[in-house]
Amino acid sequence: MQTTYRLKAKEISMSFLKSLKTLFEGQEVEIIVKSVDQKKERLPKEANKGLLQMIKDNRQNAPVISPNMDIRGLIDSAHNPDGI
Repeated sequence: MQTTYRLKAKEISMSFLKSLKTLFEGQEVEIIVKSVDQKKERLPKEANKGLLQMIKDNRQNAPVISPNMDIRGLIDSAHNPDGI
């Protein structure tokens, strides 16, 4: 099992450590601590707007699939286009 926690150093408390001990009870664990540069991880607002527009465009251009469509047949024909 692997879990990632992201918190500020001042938020590390004894109760947090106790919860880790409970969560991983009886297991050997490896703890890696690294500093996170939040400035590098934030997307510029322009890039964020571009991603949101791409999502909207994809939703509008997505094909409509009829509930009566034979999906198994589509999959089979895609994997075996020659019908052999």
